[in-house]
Amino acid sequence: MKTKGLFWGCFFVVFGLLFLGRNMGWLAIDWDYLKDFWPVLLILAGINLILERRNSQLVLVTTLLLGIIAPVALFSFLNRDRDFGRYEYHLGDDNYDDGEDDREAEEDENDTFRSDNGKVHENVFVETMSADTREAKLRFEGGAGHFVIGETSTDLIKAETKQSFGTYKMEVERDPTTRTPTIVLTPNEGNVKIKDGELKNKVNVSLNPNPVWDIDIDMGAGEGDFDLSAFQVKQVSIDAGAADVDLKLGDKAAQTDVKVSAGVASVVIRVPAQVGCRIEKDGALNINELEDFQNTGNGVYVSPEYDKATKKINIRFEGGISRFKVERY
Repeated sequence: MKTKGLFWGCFFVVFGLLFLGRNMGWLAIDWDYLKDFWPVLLILAGINLILERRNSQLVLVTTLLLGIIAPVALFSFLNRDRDFGRYEYHLGDDNYDDGEDDREAEEDENDTFRSDNGKVHENVFVETMSADTREAKLRFEGGAGHFVIGETSTDLIKAETKQSFGTYKMEVERDPTTRTPTIVLTPNEGNVKIKDGELKNKVNVSLNPNPVWDIDIDMGAGEGDFDLSAFQVKQVSIDAGAADVDLKLGDKAAQTDVKVSAGVASVVIRVPAQVGCRIEKDGALNINELEDFQNTGNGVYVSPEYDKATKKINIRFEGGISRFKVERY
């Protein structure tokens, strides 16, 4: 029973109709509300797999539903990010007095920033490098925006942030025994109200190439450009929502373990050709591009002569509705 063509046919028809409706002004929908129902896709995908294994005629129904709901979910994420251009950012309780709180907010630039005129706040966070630092951990949370890691630094870390709402904060704690620093870079807590304005949220991180790095990235919607080829990376974990992620790895470490969890996303991972690579993927509605890898079954792919490689990269990918590509360079 061929259902793949039915799914993609429905997907592109519905997706095209949604964009046409938006461009013609036919749609007046709270997309932020609809995004909370994305787990329905996982439920339908599971039911679809069960019915397909049983060769049930009902698989046509679930496939048709997936072909309709999947583009609606993707469109809701894309359209929500398009609306981020209108906002007001503030800290504290949602039930606040506009006038009083706005005046208080303007008095303390370190706690909050309200932008109605497109003004951008720029900040630089630096942690100096210690001679006894052999390993380091980075925990980064970004929300919606453009996030870059790639440049090297003589400092342990240098983070440059540009945002038209809110502020970031960076905290560093060192293990008293190993002296391993854990760097936590996150936005200050707050919430965003839709209002006239323009959103800008960009973070550019430079790292010292000497320590062995353990990196954990949590981002929502937006774009992530992570070139880690110059660093010794022991572990990297990326949790992305509706995002475009480009991750480049090098051969500095004997083994690198990668875990990527994505919702509605495009994920491209680049690995050195001389490094053995093993991929384990999970996700029923993914477009996979793994041309240079051998399928060994059960969602596992390996590069040629993986077992003989002296250096290895192990990738675990879990996706909702995603494009997933691994290429060797």
